[in-house]
Amino acid sequence: MPRQRNESFSHLNSVAPVPIELTDDTISASQFDDSSRITDVLVGDYHIVSGDSAPQYVVWSIRIVVNGASHSSIVLYKRYSDIDHFRRELVKAFPKDSIPPLPPKDSFSLSRMWFSDSWLESRRRGLQWFMTNVLLNPKYQHSPVITQFVLKQTAR
Repeated sequence: MPRQRNESFSHLNSVAPVPIELTDDTISASQFDDSSRITDVLVGDYHIVSGDSAPQYVVWSIRIVVNGASHSSIVLYKRYSDIDHFRRELVKAFPKDSIPPLPPKDSFSLSRMWFSDSWLESRRRGLQWFMTNVLLNPKYQHSPVITQFVLKQTAR
Protein backbone atom coordinates (compact mmCIF):
# COMPACT_ATOMS: atom_id res chain seq x y z
CA MET A 1 0.00 0.00 0.00
CA PRO A 2 2.73 2.58 0.83
CA ARG A 3 4.32 1.82 -2.50
CA GLN A 4 1.18 2.83 -4.42
CA ARG A 5 0.91 6.07 -2.46
CA ASN A 6 4.52 7.00 -3.27
CA GLU A 7 3.99 6.21 -6.94
CA SER A 8 0.77 8.27 -7.00
CA PHE A 9 2.48 11.11 -5.23
CA SER A 10 5.41 11.17 -7.65
CA HIS A 11 2.96 10.98 -10.57
CA LEU A 12 1.07 14.01 -9.23
CA ASN A 13 4.32 15.94 -8.91
CA SER A 14 5.07 15.38 -12.58
CA VAL A 15 1.71 16.75 -13.74
CA ALA A 16 1.83 20.48 -14.42
CA PRO A 17 -0.56 22.51 -12.28
CA VAL A 18 -3.57 24.09 -13.92
CA PRO A 19 -2.87 27.80 -14.40
CA ILE A 20 -5.04 30.20 -12.48
CA GLU A 21 -6.14 33.68 -13.42
CA LEU A 22 -6.32 36.46 -10.88
CA THR A 23 -8.90 39.15 -11.47
CA ASP A 24 -9.37 42.50 -9.80
CA ASP A 25 -13.06 43.19 -9.19
CA THR A 26 -12.48 46.56 -7.59
CA ILE A 27 -13.87 49.67 -9.18
CA SER A 28 -11.68 51.82 -11.40
CA ALA A 29 -11.84 55.59 -11.89
CA SER A 30 -13.90 55.16 -15.06
CA GLN A 31 -16.51 53.10 -13.19
CA PHE A 32 -16.81 55.55 -10.28
CA ASP A 33 -18.83 58.34 -11.86
CA ASP A 34 -21.81 60.60 -11.13
CA SER A 35 -24.24 57.67 -11.29
CA SER A 36 -22.28 55.75 -8.64
CA ARG A 37 -23.40 55.87 -5.04
CA ILE A 38 -21.45 54.87 -1.95
CA THR A 39 -23.71 52.57 0.03
CA ASP A 40 -21.44 51.29 2.80
CA VAL A 41 -18.09 52.01 4.38
CA LEU A 42 -16.07 49.94 6.82
CA VAL A 43 -12.89 50.98 8.56
CA GLY A 44 -11.35 47.60 9.21
CA ASP A 45 -7.94 46.32 10.14
CA TYR A 46 -4.91 48.42 10.77
CA HIS A 47 -1.38 47.67 9.67
CA ILE A 48 1.67 48.93 11.51
CA VAL A 49 4.33 49.95 9.02
CA SER A 50 7.93 50.32 10.05
CA GLY A 51 11.08 50.90 8.12
CA ASP A 52 14.78 51.13 8.78
CA SER A 53 15.00 54.92 8.76
CA ALA A 54 11.40 56.05 9.44
CA PRO A 55 9.32 55.81 12.61
CA GLN A 56 6.41 53.37 12.78
CA TYR A 57 3.00 54.48 11.60
CA VAL A 58 -0.45 52.94 11.22
CA VAL A 59 -2.28 52.43 7.93
CA TRP A 60 -6.03 51.80 8.06
CA SER A 61 -7.93 49.55 5.66
CA ILE A 62 -11.11 51.27 4.46
CA ARG A 63 -13.60 49.27 2.38
CA ILE A 64 -16.12 51.30 0.39
CA VAL A 65 -19.08 49.53 -1.22
CA VAL A 66 -20.49 51.20 -4.32
CA ASN A 67 -24.08 50.75 -5.53
CA GLY A 68 -24.84 48.13 -2.87
CA ALA A 69 -22.78 45.40 -4.52
CA SER A 70 -20.28 43.81 -2.14
CA HIS A 71 -18.27 42.51 -5.11
CA SER A 72 -17.96 46.10 -6.40
CA SER A 73 -15.93 47.66 -3.68
CA ILE A 74 -12.92 49.87 -3.28
CA VAL A 75 -10.33 49.11 -0.63
CA LEU A 76 -8.20 52.04 0.49
CA TYR A 77 -5.17 52.07 2.74
CA LYS A 78 -4.89 55.44 4.44
CA ARG A 79 -2.91 56.93 7.28
CA TYR A 80 -4.57 59.10 9.90
CA SER A 81 -2.78 62.09 8.33
CA ASP A 82 -4.41 61.26 4.95
CA ILE A 83 -7.85 61.24 6.57
CA ASP A 84 -7.04 64.46 8.45
CA HIS A 85 -6.02 66.11 5.15
CA PHE A 86 -9.27 64.81 3.60
CA ARG A 87 -11.29 66.39 6.43
CA ARG A 88 -9.51 69.74 6.00
CA GLU A 89 -10.32 69.66 2.27
CA LEU A 90 -13.99 68.96 3.08
CA VAL A 91 -14.07 71.92 5.47
CA LYS A 92 -12.69 74.14 2.68
CA ALA A 93 -15.18 72.80 0.13
CA PHE A 94 -18.18 73.02 2.49
CA PRO A 95 -17.40 75.95 4.83
CA LYS A 96 -20.98 76.36 6.05
CA ASP A 97 -21.43 72.70 6.94
CA SER A 98 -20.51 71.08 10.20
CA ILE A 99 -18.06 68.39 9.11
CA PRO A 100 -17.76 65.75 11.86
CA PRO A 101 -14.54 65.76 13.87
CA LEU A 102 -11.91 63.05 13.75
CA PRO A 103 -10.86 61.15 16.86
CA PRO A 104 -8.13 63.17 18.55
CA LYS A 105 -4.55 62.65 17.50
CA ASP A 106 -2.67 62.21 20.74
CA SER A 107 1.00 61.88 21.31
CA PHE A 108 2.83 58.82 22.54
CA SER A 109 2.07 58.00 26.14
CA LEU A 110 2.74 55.16 28.53
CA SER A 111 -0.95 54.22 28.69
CA ARG A 112 -1.10 54.10 24.88
CA MET A 113 1.87 51.74 24.87
CA TRP A 114 0.30 49.45 27.48
CA PHE A 115 -3.16 49.48 25.95
CA SER A 116 -2.26 49.81 22.27
CA ASP A 117 -4.95 47.37 21.10
CA SER A 118 -7.72 49.22 22.93
CA TRP A 119 -6.32 52.60 21.86
CA LEU A 120 -6.23 51.48 18.21
CA GLU A 121 -9.77 50.06 18.47
CA SER A 122 -10.98 53.36 19.89
CA ARG A 123 -9.28 55.20 17.02
CA ARG A 124 -10.83 52.75 14.51
CA ARG A 125 -14.34 53.35 15.90
CA GLY A 126 -13.82 57.12 15.69
CA LEU A 127 -12.61 56.86 12.10
CA GLN A 128 -15.56 54.57 11.28
CA TRP A 129 -18.00 57.15 12.68
CA PHE A 130 -16.35 59.97 10.70
CA MET A 131 -16.18 58.05 7.41
CA THR A 132 -19.77 56.85 7.69
CA ASN A 133 -21.08 60.35 8.37
CA VAL A 134 -19.13 61.86 5.50
CA LEU A 135 -19.09 59.21 2.76
CA LEU A 136 -22.73 58.16 3.14
CA ASN A 137 -24.00 61.75 3.17
CA PRO A 138 -25.69 62.32 -0.22
CA LYS A 139 -24.66 65.98 -0.16
CA TYR A 140 -20.95 65.10 -0.26
CA GLN A 141 -20.95 61.89 -2.32
CA HIS A 142 -20.24 63.45 -5.70
CA SER A 143 -17.90 66.12 -4.42
CA PRO A 144 -14.50 66.24 -6.14
CA VAL A 145 -12.97 66.04 -2.65
CA ILE A 146 -14.64 62.66 -2.04
CA THR A 147 -13.77 61.38 -5.51
CA GLN A 148 -10.12 62.34 -5.12
CA PHE A 149 -9.90 60.74 -1.66
CA VAL A 150 -11.53 57.51 -2.84
CA LEU A 151 -9.54 57.14 -6.05
CA LYS A 152 -6.13 58.24 -4.76
CA GLN A 153 -4.54 54.97 -3.59
CA THR A 154 -1.27 56.08 -2.07
CA ALA A 155 -0.73 56.84 1.59
CA ARG A 156 1.31 60.02 2.09
